[in-house]
Amino acid sequence: MRFRLFEEYAHSYDLHTPAHHYRHDHAFVLDRLTSAGNGARRILDVGCGTGVFLAKAQAAGFDAYGIEPAGGMVAQAAAKVGAARVRQAAMEEINEVERFDGICALSWVINYAADPDSVLDILARMHKALEPGGRLILQCAHAPNMVGKVLEDREPGPDGKPDDVVFLFQFAATGPDRALARYVFASKSMAELVWEEHPLSVADARLVASLARQAGFEGVKVFDSWRGDPLGSGISAWVVAERGIR
Repeated sequence: MRFRLFEEYAHSYDLHTPAHHYRHDHAFVLDRLTSAGNGARRILDVGCGTGVFLAKAQAAGFDAYGIEPAGGMVAQAAAKVGAARVRQAAMEEINEVERFDGICALSWVINYAADPDSVLDILARMHKALEPGGRLILQCAHAPNMVGKVLEDREPGPDGKPDDVVFLFQFAATGPDRALARYVFASKSMAELVWEEHPLSVADARLVASLARQAGFEGVKVFDSWRGDPLGSGISAWVVAERGIR
């Protein structure tokens, strides 16, 4: 499915995700990659978006690469980390074998898969792409805790003017493991406004964890947030797992 926010508005969407915006989530991922048993250095960011996390991983000393299905996002990411570090590809197309020490997928990327069978296939591909002892880190939408609250984010525009970029968003459960993300993006200085709905599937971190075990991952853990606490009332959970050394 094609989303305008990720294609023709990718340059604007990038204004909504400055380097500090997801600093706690990014720190969570970097810390767990650093502490992986294999000392992860070569990593793959699946659905890397505009490359904000890739740039942070590079700065932290990781040999970081990304894949992203949206061409608009790829162009933004390549401008940050170099064209050799990011390629246009979907998570359903991962075909590397024992190439990476760590694989991550942030911002609910895994929930853009069609259904549990698709997620299981993607996880099997990730398992194969990891070196033995490699670590997997997924940020997952958790529909059971969604109450449809409307949230707002404001960021500076391209000229640095405060509150030029306005982003309204709402996450609503549409089933036990399905959700709908509603986004309204506007930039005053660029006279841009776009509204979209993004359907999310397999939106239950416990289900994702179960599928990870089916795909062969070991030591699967589920966290409620970047704080590393047990699954509770959060809507953005983490699944962390390892490929065994056998």
